[in-house]
Amino acid sequence: MGRLLRLKGLTLDVTARKESEDQQSLLLAALDQRVKNLLARVALMAKNTRQSFGSIDEYVRALDRRIQSMADAHALLSQNRSDSVHLADLIRRQLAPDATDANAIVGGPNVMLPAPAAQVLAMVLHELVTNAARYGALSTPHGRVEVDWSLAPGEDAANLCIEWSEIGGPTVAPSPICRYGVGIIRDLIPHEFGGTVDLAFASDGVRCKIQIPLEAVRDEHTDKLHLAPSDPALRRSLASTI
Repeated sequence: MGRLLRLKGLTLDVTARKESEDQQSLLLAALDQRVKNLLARVALMAKNTRQSFGSIDEYVRALDRRIQSMADAHALLSQNRSDSVHLADLIRRQLAPDATDANAIVGGPNVMLPAPAAQVLAMVLHELVTNAARYGALSTPHGRVEVDWSLAPGEDAANLCIEWSEIGGPTVAPSPICRYGVGIIRDLIPHEFGGTVDLAFASDGVRCKIQIPLEAVRDEHTDKLHLAPSDPALRRSLASTI
């Protein structure tokens, strides 16, 4: 009977490859869910937008702008190759179609929003921008928009507080027509995140204060809110992005 003198073989550590495959599966699942949610919102938005306009041309223009605003938010998420986006970048992207470096100022701490919060907030910001461009501060050469955000204490928990202010625009009607866009501004944040929205049509300009519980804007994978220290230099014009 022969003796075993030597055994040759190959050992391959596939741990890294397995981890990479698992990570890719998670990313694809997240992307799939994000796309499904986005398509559901588009379908509902298409239906409700039609009810707010008398002509097909007006409807098509409004729907196109709303879909584009959602696509912009999705593009930011894709560019970052992550499931989150900088709040400042989101605000600037939504302002860009109607604002310039002379009539829009954005400022606040560095906050990263997860995809669901980014998509919902993009819809609200789009309606604020559209209203300002049609009737408010962005409809006149002398008007401007200021958007500030901060972390503020709430009754039950800390909130992300976003304040929209229009200055120097035409006189605002005290009782504007409450169309679908106004409904999005007032109702979407409370419905999706349990936050609050105070939308005021003051005669000297529209004011909107949005408060979202921080729990609603935490990264679901790390359970952390991505923040950097507040820096006054972050309050700047849109010149670098428009």
